[in-house]
Amino acid sequence: MDGLMVQAVGGGVIALLLSTIAFFLKLLIQDVRQMGKELGKLKEVTIRLQSEQALIKTLLQNPSSGTKSKKIRTCA
Repeated sequence: MDGLMVQAVGGGVIALLLSTIAFFLKLLIQDVRQMGKELGKLKEVTIRLQSEQALIKTLLQNPSSGTKSKKIRTCA
C-alpha cells in the first residue's frame, strides 16, 4: 500500500509539472506569433521610411524640380 501511495504522489507531481510546462509553452507560442505580426508591421514601416528618405534625398539634390525650396544653412 505504501508503494502505491508513492507512485500516486509521484504521478500527481509529474502531471502538475507537465501541465505547467504546457501552459508556458502555450504562452511562448502565442508570443512568437505576436512577434511575427509585429515584425511584419516593422518591415512595412521600414520600407515606407526608406522610400520617404529616398524621395527627400532626391528633392534635396534637385531643388529646381518640384516646388521652390530654400537652402538650409547651418550656423557655425
